Amino acid sequence: MPSIRSRSLAAAAAVIAAILVTTTACDSQKDDGAAAQPSSSTAQADKNVDTGQDDGSTSLGGYKLPAGIPTDLGGAALEKWKNGGWKDYSDWASKAEDFANPYIKDFWTPEKMAEAKADIPVAQAGSTSTGSGSGATSYLPDGTVKRKAATKVKATYHHYAAPVGKLFFSSPEGAMVCSAAVVTDPAHPGKSNMVWTAGHCVHAGKGGGWYRNIAFVPSYNSGAKLSNNQITDPRAKSVSPYGVWWANWATTSSQWIKGGSHQGNAASAYDYAVLHVKPESGKKSLQERLGSALPVWFNAPAANKVKNMKVRGYPAESPYDGSKMYDCRGATKRFLLARNVPAQFMIGCTMNGGASGGPWFMTHNGRTYLVSNNSLSDRKTFITGPRLGKNAKQVYLATSRKFK
Repeated sequence: MPSIRSRSLAAAAAVIAAILVTTTACDSQKDDGAAAQPSSSTAQADKNVDTGQDDGSTSLGGYKLPAGIPTDLGGAALEKWKNGGWKDYSDWASKAEDFANPYIKDFWTPEKMAEAKADIPVAQAGSTSTGSGSGATSYLPDGTVKRKAATKVKATYHHYAAPVGKLFFSSPEGAMVCSAAVVTDPAHPGKSNMVWTAGHCVHAGKGGGWYRNIAFVPSYNSGAKLSNNQITDPRAKSVSPYGVWWANWATTSSQWIKGGSHQGNAASAYDYAVLHVKPESGKKSLQERLGSALPVWFNAPAANKVKNMKVRGYPAESPYDGSKMYDCRGATKRFLLARNVPAQFMIGCTMNGGASGGPWFMTHNGRTYLVSNNSLSDRKTFITGPRLGKNAKQVYLATSRKFK
């Protein structure tokens, strides 16, 4: 398989890696935390809420990414990729600067979408933290959470939950699926093409590389009337009311790239990613098409202080089939896989694989913010999400600045 990144660009691309090594509103008319305000990024955020707006602060690095770093193959290499070369993982690109996701027309067929597998890193609720091993146990300073069954989100999704959708991608194991949500872009107010998801939905972590053919479908199966095997046209308005969007860049944390594990470990505290996407057709931005995007709240209140968190995603493991959006709500507690890393949020919830990367919401002074994403689960009682701090803000701004 040809290299997907010109080595002559290594010096420029290293800027991205350096950023990673250092470390809108969802206001509902009828269902709180569901439907978003039009052009929400133009609204004034609470002055006490850090939404990561880019003020050029050198304390955050002050980097503007260099122009000219390609995100696509070209020429014969591109044709070879589209004709099946993407299936060769013998040279699996892993580094931050190596991401490439060339668009392949009509790649995501109904069959591929239906067969997409779900996965979510596993962790067990315990009292100690090894940060390693199969289904690593955890340290729970606030005790366990009560199991709560996930409930269906009210349809139609394009009215009640427009920014939330499904993320499809290819891995060495085949077609895979996660969840994700549209977020504001400080470089393009009101015209964001940025999507928030989990790190493990775009990169395999330690020993692996970037996933391929990453595509986002906001408000997937908007009317909630179809099961997976009933979807015959993934581009029908009922399935993808805002179209299909391909990632042309992805950024995740260096911690996840270097140490991430699907068995759950300390790197799960940094299990988040930001995508920049392009439409299969049309010129309007994702936010313009939806009329909304979620602002991100960095350094939101700690998990032991949150009384009403809202969590969404498309769970796809039994008893779910990935065709419907679900919701969990309630107070959160702290979840640790190592004592020297930030505590994750933990909430009682039965959502499982497929919900990975789905957004966590908090409302403050009448405005709703994305504060986390689905990361770990025991697949029956709880689900966790990383608390977004300085490192997450760097990931967010690195993506925004690349397309400034």
